[in-house]
Amino acid sequence: MLTRRTLLQGMLSVAGGTLASANLGGRHVLAAEPMGDPMLDFPPDLMTPRTHTAIEKGLKFLASKQQEDGGFGSGGYARNPGVTALAGMAMLSSGSTPGRGPYGRALDKTIDFLLEHVEESGFINYAPVITHGPMYGHGFATLFLAECYGMTRRNDLRTKLSKAVQLIINTQNSEGGWRYQPQREDADISVTICQIMALRAARNAGLYVPVETINRCVEYVKKC
Repeated sequence: MLTRRTLLQGMLSVAGGTLASANLGGRHVLAAEPMGDPMLDFPPDLMTPRTHTAIEKGLKFLASKQQEDGGFGSGGYARNPGVTALAGMAMLSSGSTPGRGPYGRALDKTIDFLLEHVEESGFINYAPVITHGPMYGHGFATLFLAECYGMTRRNDLRTKLSKAVQLIINTQNSEGGWRYQPQREDADISVTICQIMALRAARNAGLYVPVETINRCVEYVKKC
């Protein structure tokens, strides 16, 4: 589970500078400019053979748990969009892309599952399972789809991604944040960070995001 501190660090990357591509040890990652971010200054001995083995075992475990329809998760989080999207993000981080690499097929299924559950309003939600904070799932799913759109330029993906992005824009509350439901009510830090990271990914992929939405969000976090 991502901690609030981790999410806040993501927000600082968005607010403090543009995102740039970096290549660390053969991995493609997003990094905040200017380079030299302490989060990126990995010890040279971090990526040992043992580390690579652990990562590969983790990825294979994830892939083995994917449902036939492309979803991930079990119990109360069965086919949860957030869990599904984060599993997909792990596969993207390993170097696979939609349709390519060891997890290319799994990523295609993940994309298709999430697109299947984009409602007419743009809300990404798996209706059969009720969760405490579905906007978490929506934010992570939008982030994942934005990253995939940037790699594939699929028209069907852009159409539904645009709706998902617009829902985030439309549900920002008067303080500048978001909370558990897709409604303009209260706000908290962690849900807000999920949405702004999704908006930044969408903006990087070429979708329109109003600068006022970003600025209001940054001001909300500063006030907190």
